[in-house]
Amino acid sequence: MKLLRFIAPALLLLSSSVFAGGSLDLSINNETAGLEYDATRMGSPLHVSAGFLHHEDDADLLSLGLNDVDVRSKQSPVKIGIGGKLLTYFVGDEEGAALAIGGFARYMPAELNGLGFSGHVYYSPSVLSFDSTENIIDLGARIEYKLLPTAMVYLGYRFVEASEEELVQNLEIVKAGHFGLRINF
Repeated sequence: MKLLRFIAPALLLLSSSVFAGGSLDLSINNETAGLEYDATRMGSPLHVSAGFLHHEDDADLLSLGLNDVDVRSKQSPVKIGIGGKLLTYFVGDEEGAALAIGGFARYMPAELNGLGFSGHVYYSPSVLSFDSTENIIDLGARIEYKLLPTAMVYLGYRFVEASEEELVQNLEIVKAGHFGLRINF
């Protein structure tokens, strides 16, 4: 039931009538699978995203993001976004949520013929964390290769960790490399 309360508002935000396109991102390794949808709002630099990351050892992460993305020319090799994400995690019997602020950057110069680099960082201090959550950090880095004008593959590393008031040790949600595919439409 808690999952439904999170997904219903996300579906309303991602209504296709107000968005001009976006991307679908799938990442996997032996123990985790992640899926993220990113939509661009028509006539603005606003990007809305929704994601789900599942670790087979009983860890899940849901995210709903809102970023203001730099609207430089399409020929620019740099793309930067700043905003926030609502992160909700479920690790064993522990669960929590936080509003994390941060952003992402992508660098893909024409001279490298489709090779690029990207990364993201989102952090939530205790003042923006809910329940017994003290803070959450979500870090990621990728090496990407554009196969087609609308599709790329990548190798990446992601680290997501939460700390809670009662726990001595931090909750590791994911800390692993992965392979992925991103399709733009």
